[in-house]
Amino acid sequence: MQDNAPGHSAKETIEYFEELGVCIMAWPAFSPDLNPIESVWNWMKDWIEEKYGDQYMTPTILRGVVRDAWDAVPEDFLNGLIESMPARCQAVIDAHGGATKY
Repeated sequence: MQDNAPGHSAKETIEYFEELGVCIMAWPAFSPDLNPIESVWNWMKDWIEEKYGDQYMTPTILRGVVRDAWDAVPEDFLNGLIESMPARCQAVIDAHGGATKY
């Protein structure tokens, strides 16, 4: 499953996946409500800001901090995102593809 970012929807990318026999799921063009990773990125951003504020970091240090943030994402938070998928899908259907609370 991919979003419709240019690199994901490029002809070459699609042909590459077809050659590998990878089935690409259809995905609405702009659907952050259906993409729980957006919530994870937001959680990680908040965690990093809380721990480090606006502190400057070299790319090497930042990579380590991002890994630490990834490791710190609570399992119950992830489970909640997974469990919210039916409600997210229904909310998008009810909104006819428009914005939802997610």
